[in-house]
Amino acid sequence: MLGSILIVMLILPFLGALITQWLPEKKQDIFAAVVASLVTILSLLVVLLAYGKRFSLPLINWPWLPDVPGIMGVFIDPLSMVLLLVTTIIGLLVTFYSRDYLSPENKFHPVKDGKRRFYLWHLLFLGAMVGVSVSANFLQLFIFWELTTICSWALISYYHNKESLDAGFEALIKTFFGGIFFLIALIVLFVNTGSFGFDAINLLTPQMKTVIFILFLIAAWAKSSQIVFFAWLPNAMAAPTPVSCYLHAAAMVKAGVYLMARVTISTVGFSYGLGLLVAVFAVMTMLASLFLFFFQTDIKKFLAYSTIAHLGYIFLGIGLGVMGSHYGYQGAILHIICHAPAKALLFICVGAIAYATGTRNMDELGGLTKTMPLASIAFIIGTLGVTGIAPLSCYWSKLFLMEGVIEIGGKTAVFLIIPFVAEIIIAFAWYFFVAHKVFFGEPSEKVNQAIKLPMNSKVILIVLMILTVIAPLVGLPLIKLIR
Repeated sequence: MLGSILIVMLILPFLGALITQWLPEKKQDIFAAVVASLVTILSLLVVLLAYGKRFSLPLINWPWLPDVPGIMGVFIDPLSMVLLLVTTIIGLLVTFYSRDYLSPENKFHPVKDGKRRFYLWHLLFLGAMVGVSVSANFLQLFIFWELTTICSWALISYYHNKESLDAGFEALIKTFFGGIFFLIALIVLFVNTGSFGFDAINLLTPQMKTVIFILFLIAAWAKSSQIVFFAWLPNAMAAPTPVSCYLHAAAMVKAGVYLMARVTISTVGFSYGLGLLVAVFAVMTMLASLFLFFFQTDIKKFLAYSTIAHLGYIFLGIGLGVMGSHYGYQGAILHIICHAPAKALLFICVGAIAYATGTRNMDELGGLTKTMPLASIAFIIGTLGVTGIAPLSCYWSKLFLMEGVIEIGGKTAVFLIIPFVAEIIIAFAWYFFVAHKVFFGEPSEKVNQAIKLPMNSKVILIVLMILTVIAPLVGLPLIKLIR
């Protein structure tokens, strides 16, 4: 039964994407929402049936690889449950939100047509992320990984103006470059072990384990916009806000950290130095992103740099896990869960502001509490969530990460925890500077002329506020199952 549910859940978004192309435009919103709802319900059912278990079902054997059984299949364990829940729940909310955002009433970017194309790529993106979540081996994961690259390129380029086309192409090139390293890692793995299995890395010599780890790490850095690859993600803010929300909170960038989390948990014997490498570059990425906070006037780009920093948190936890810290690794996985609803909430808030006022420029906003009280409250709750104020979502994951650094001990702990804590404090202060500038004071001219938000958008803001509060209640039990 579980295998059948996983197969249906995987196929449904792809089938839905094709069917939307033959539906009248008025019915596409409803149909896409139904597909996303069914996928989410099935994902919740999968978690209930497989909770605390590890399930694998081989489906396809390739004739030219007779000695490699189950080259394609479905797989679920507590780690994949984390990505699956984040992907489907946020994907569902984004699908509902897209109905009103992509409309002629949007003051920031009116949309009169093109929904057919949007839902094609959005549902394919949802299917690709479900595929990443339930892939049974590295080869299958790579196939869906590359599909997310293609979908993100199409969605970032959605508006078909120069800015969006350039941003989509940049995202395509940089993430494709990372995919080359993933492909090389697959070749090295298969040549040396005859397998694409997650645990096949354990069959390698220590030297080859290091090579494989670094190849996967570069692929993950490119996908998650880390280090030298970080520029593509802020530039991708040329996409419609529903796309940005899904990219940042649940989709492609989370595929990168999931890859490294999977590599780490499936393998024993990685060196301490590899973990330190990941942790050091994670801290460097956090600090670089923090520095770039101060130069942003577009709220959406500000959130983009914040996402890069938070992905750095997850890489820090993975690095700590490789170094031997169980708390650090748990903190990384918990942050995938806790960051998702809070960041989605912030992006939907910014989308609501742009929809109603026609701008995302902080210098043109002010006094929004008087005209958009719900969006104002939602932004404050999202800010409290991502900055880690107890008892909201990211407080718990940051607590685990700090415990992980302390667990490592010695000079390394001091070297890592000082910039980590500094980043948390400064980011908190700057988030509230932005909130004060945008939401308080006298309303600006654009704010005074703001239109009302659709009821659908208001409901989604409320749902995400609730999820930001309860995310740790879901995440904390799940991470205890990950070993």
